[in-house]
Amino acid sequence: MPALRDSAAFPGWFRRIVYKQCDRILRRKALATVPLQDVADQAGTQLSQADALEEREMKACVLEAIDALPEHERTTTMLFYISGYSHKEIGTFLGVAVSAVKKRLHSARSRLRDRLMVSLENTLRETRPSRDERFATRVIDMLKAARAGDLTKVKELLEEDPRLLSARDPMGNTALILAVNSGHDQIAELLLASGVQLDIHEAAAIGKTKRVVELLNENPARLDSYSPEGFTPLALAAHFGHVETTTVLLTRGANVNAISKHAIEVTPLHAALFGRRTETAKLLLAQGADVRVRPREGWTALHYVAAYGFAELVGPLIDRGADIHEPDAGGWTPLDVAEQEGSLVIADILRRRAAASKPSI
Repeated sequence: MPALRDSAAFPGWFRRIVYKQCDRILRRKALATVPLQDVADQAGTQLSQADALEEREMKACVLEAIDALPEHERTTTMLFYISGYSHKEIGTFLGVAVSAVKKRLHSARSRLRDRLMVSLENTLRETRPSRDERFATRVIDMLKAARAGDLTKVKELLEEDPRLLSARDPMGNTALILAVNSGHDQIAELLLASGVQLDIHEAAAIGKTKRVVELLNENPARLDSYSPEGFTPLALAAHFGHVETTTVLLTRGANVNAISKHAIEVTPLHAALFGRRTETAKLLLAQGADVRVRPREGWTALHYVAAYGFAELVGPLIDRGADIHEPDAGGWTPLDVAEQEGSLVIADILRRRAAASKPSI
């Protein structure tokens, strides 16, 4: 220590040593074992060999993708998703701003999504039927074109093989769902005109209310069913701002507080706000949407409103129990978010409401 040339460099140098050592420990961590005689007692709760193998392969694929990230993104990703640290804690540890942490995570997610898509393509090609290899390749091309908004490619593929209308990826997503979720309306209309038979989630996502009603009349259990991506029809209709479809689903008794099975664990209200759809958000609030739920990513409804500048929703949310002082996963309150995003009107409203809620002495 006395020989250290630059004392100011010590914190960063020490952090790096700690992180690398922890990383080495985790990588060589031994697998847990159980006595052979105990295996029979656990059989009922254990995955089958096939399922366990599939799970291990998926984990290995994800970890390999993480390892391929640039070092600064890999470090941030591991600290946030694997170690469970907040944005603020990571920023303090790495010596960067919270905004930089969020940018790194956003970039990392984008890289991981692209890399895992390539892995998916390779898997599909490896498992495709040998008698129809060209069709398997076209399925991949169709889904990629729908997601990317390549209208010319979608038309070309459909002309070559109309069976691609029903093409799905391993998650169950059709080209129509991918096109709608990516905002490619022209492709969505093309697929509809080509004869796609909408299920209730596709119909809700693109606002085809008549089709939603038909499907509910056939089977009322579809009302709160989940799409392959883990969202209910109500969440999809609200997210894409389809007021008529949202109204019909609410009238039918859709669960306004259903939490998605997607990893982000959002309610229809979060889905509407994330999609910047204030009209459907108001409909959900009128039907008793719980404003206090906080998804896994850490933003309450009030955080979204503060970030996107929806001043008209601040009062209704607080009146229904939204906590002005509740921090997100990174330690940011709705007021912090409003100030960070430059929503000065909302920041002023939050300060006044916070002051009014303090007990008088």
